Amino acid sequence: MSVERESAVTDKDLESAEPGLFARRLEELFRTVPGPNGRAYSAKAIAALSTDHGFRLGESYLSQLRSGKAKSPSFRTVEGIAAAFGVDVHYFLEDHEAQRTRDQIDRMRMQADTTVQMAAFGLAGLSSDSVVVVSELIKILRVQQGLPADPPDLVSAMTEGAHSGLRVVQR
Repeated sequence: MSVERESAVTDKDLESAEPGLFARRLEELFRTVPGPNGRAYSAKAIAALSTDHGFRLGESYLSQLRSGKAKSPSFRTVEGIAAAFGVDVHYFLEDHEAQRTRDQIDRMRMQADTTVQMAAFGLAGLSSDSVVVVSELIKILRVQQGLPADPPDLVSAMTEGAHSGLRVVQR
């Protein structure tokens, strides 16, 4: 599942983006977006998904974009990569969009992680006081592991998505 927005991004917007930004953001997607099997995507898989979405993309060109050797992708190429990863094309250009996409990726990772799902289901039926205790314990464990005490606010992120022209798309 991913969230997309109608786009008005152009090739000119891509040209004016900070140098190296595209390669860094692309690499971040490869490192963080889980595939259907819960593991990171390969360049071959993303090239195939992009092509399946109607945006022809070669694996070697994708690797060049990822490394920064190729620096000026067309908007169609960016659309194809965004479609393959299930993210908005603005992610490659705008900081606030990049943060929103990171939050979406966190949600996708949590949805793909059956251990997290099982832990959440284990809370069903517990008293609200017990749920508060478990929530506080989770915060302590997150801080001990170098994570923020609170994960991205899923409720407000989902609500924001419903009010900002975003639509949920099944992959």
